[in-house]
Amino acid sequence: MKKTAIFEDVVSIMTHDSSTIRDQKGCDPDCFREKITDDMTDDAFLYQVKTYLASFGVIGHVSFGKKKAPNKGFLLRSTEDGLYVEVANEDTGLQVGDQILGLDGSGLKQVASLHKDYFISKTPERHYREWADLVSQSTKVTLLREGVEKTIEVVPSREPIQDHIFWKQLDEETVYLRLDNFMEEQAISHLYQECLPLLRETKYLVIDVRKNSGGTDSLYFPLLHLALSEGQGYDAIEWQDEGMEILYTNRNADIRLKDFEDLLQQEYLSQETKQLIQEMKEELLKNRGKGYLTYGEDDSEFFPDIKGKAYPESIVLLSDVYCGSSGDNFVRMMKNFQKVTVLGRPTLGILDYSNCCEVDYGEYQFFFPTSRSLAIDHGKSMTDKGVQPDILVPWSPRHLENDVDLELALKWLHQGGI
Repeated sequence: MKKTAIFEDVVSIMTHDSSTIRDQKGCDPDCFREKITDDMTDDAFLYQVKTYLASFGVIGHVSFGKKKAPNKGFLLRSTEDGLYVEVANEDTGLQVGDQILGLDGSGLKQVASLHKDYFISKTPERHYREWADLVSQSTKVTLLREGVEKTIEVVPSREPIQDHIFWKQLDEETVYLRLDNFMEEQAISHLYQECLPLLRETKYLVIDVRKNSGGTDSLYFPLLHLALSEGQGYDAIEWQDEGMEILYTNRNADIRLKDFEDLLQQEYLSQETKQLIQEMKEELLKNRGKGYLTYGEDDSEFFPDIKGKAYPESIVLLSDVYCGSSGDNFVRMMKNFQKVTVLGRPTLGILDYSNCCEVDYGEYQFFFPTSRSLAIDHGKSMTDKGVQPDILVPWSPRHLENDVDLELALKWLHQGGI
């Protein structure tokens, strides 16, 4: 498919099929049509399409890229005071703790001004993805490393940054659980088999979803069960959720139905996930072409009739701006439970529009949302805000040397304050 045709299809989707159409119109595509040609470079094409999509202001759930894009192999921390390397594979040339000062001879302020339309969010902490693109595309990167200014070349990594899914005993009373996604069903199911019996007997639990990139909501349901207070059922929880509506156009219904069929072929799919997919399939078949319709008004139907236990007595949930999609939703839901305290920084906040479709363009792929949160209509949009923690811990370069959040979580659990 030619580049010009791909762009026109993206424009068509964003004006007819994306659930953003009720709120977000984006900028006039004509100025991009003037720049896009079939023989332009892939990098130039990606830049123009991503800049057009950035005008809709939707982080994460509206995205365009190459299927076989090189692994960046690093994660940046974007702050008002600077740009830091938080995670880096050794072969990239970057090191944890590096402060990036400039790209290709220009300071960061100058670079940000030049590419202002490329950045999606209005908040600096949510610019880390775009900065990663710009760093990867630069020939020379100027940085401060251990007090010494250096200029290096950043190269793609042989491997992507690895997600971590594990648990460990921190002390006699406390278990730590880290989940960097809710996608790896086999790994997460194995983790639950190992640690859930212990978690029902431990006094304190720390759940770390600071880098959780999302996945399937049903994979965190067992953790919700742990958050119920003793003798409490889900019918006693007052969910702070306004619900959502789904845009049922012919195109997005057909794409999602095919995606669900492919997903159901996966070997290690839990019964909860299969049930959720089957229910959504039935809704798609019934409502195809009917436009916006409210979905899932009764949350209680998704939860079993169980009662909470005495243990764990208290749960601290670690959150951060890298936590998005199903990670956002998990943090938001856990905040409804009395025994849960969320500590860290606001999540990425990308649930205003979700339940994405994928469009295959050969070398390229495009993701767009089909659902819309009704919280938008109540003035409770989470875009550029995220889910707010109960205890805000502002990020500082000290986080690069010590796990400040975990230290404070343990202090909170064992001493009742920080």
